[in-house]
Amino acid sequence: MTSDSVIETFELTKRYGRRGARSVLAVDGVSLSVERGQVFGFLGPNGSGKTTTIGMLAGVVRPTAGSFSLLGATGPRELVAARARVGATLETPNFYPYLSGRDNLRIATAIKGADRARVDECLELVGLADRAGHRFGSYSLGMKQRLSLAATMLNDPELVILDEPANGLDPQGMREIRTIIRDLAGCGTTIFLSSHLLWEVERICSHVAIVRKGRIVASGPVEEIASGDISALVRAEDEMALLEALAGYPDGKGAQRGQEGVIVSLASDDLAALNRYLAGCGIHLSHLARHRQSLEEVFVELTAGDSRTEGGG
Repeated sequence: MTSDSVIETFELTKRYGRRGARSVLAVDGVSLSVERGQVFGFLGPNGSGKTTTIGMLAGVVRPTAGSFSLLGATGPRELVAARARVGATLETPNFYPYLSGRDNLRIATAIKGADRARVDECLELVGLADRAGHRFGSYSLGMKQRLSLAATMLNDPELVILDEPANGLDPQGMREIRTIIRDLAGCGTTIFLSSHLLWEVERICSHVAIVRKGRIVASGPVEEIASGDISALVRAEDEMALLEALAGYPDGKGAQRGQEGVIVSLASDDLAALNRYLAGCGIHLSHLARHRQSLEEVFVELTAGDSRTEGGG
C-alpha cells in the first residue's frame, strides 16, 4: 500500500452460496487503489458487483477471499476505528418523516458520536439551512438526498463513499449533488462513488474503474480511459461514399456512423494523410477532427452483451 492510498483492495472476492450451480460469484478478484484527494467513480452494469464491493468496504458484507485496507487499516479492530473517519451512504437513511431535517441530523449525531455543532454546518454545506426546520416528509427527493449527504458529513470524514448519490433525481437535483461533491473534493475529502449516470461521472470524477461480472476491466484517470484508440470525426456531403472510401483506407481500423458524423478508428494520428487519401477518392470533407470517446462509449464497448442481473449490485 502506498502512503497516499485511502482504499486499496487485493483480489477481493465475494461468493454467495457454496460453490456449484446455485452459487453466485458477485465480486471476482477485485484489485484497485484510490489515492487521497481523488474523486473515484466505480462503474458497472446492474449486477456487476459494485454494491457488494462497497458493502465489504463498509463492513456490512464479509469477503470470501482477498483483502483490503481502509485509511491504512487492515485488521478488524483497526478497520472499526478507520470507519469512524469514513462517511457512507449505502441507501437512503431511515429518517423520521415527522421530524425536521435538523432534528433528524441531531439524532444521527447521537448515533455517530459526532459533535452537535456539525449539524448546522452540514445543513449549510448541502444548501438546506433555510429548510432545516421543515419536516423531512415534506422534502423533495433531491432535498432528501442532500440531507442524506449532510448525515454522511457529520463526523467530518476523510473519505466519503456514495452508492448512486444522484439516482432518481431530475437535472436540477443532479446538478445540486454534483456541486456538493465538487465542494467536498475541493476541501480535500476523498470521494468514492458508484453510479450508472456516466455523463455525471465524467463531469465530476478524476479517476474511474469499470467492473463487469465482478471483475475490473479498466481503471485509471478519466482522460486516459476515455482516450481509447486513435479516432477521427469526419463529415462530407455524401456520407455513403465517405464510408465506402474509408473502408479502403490503409491506416483505417473501421468506420461507423455517429450522431455528429462518421467516426473512423485509425492506426496513426496523421489526419493530414487521411484528408489527402479522401481527396484522392474525390471526397472533400466539411469537417475533420480528432475524436475523443465519451466515458459512456467506452463503458458500452467494455460491457457490451453483459446481461448479468443476479446479485452483486
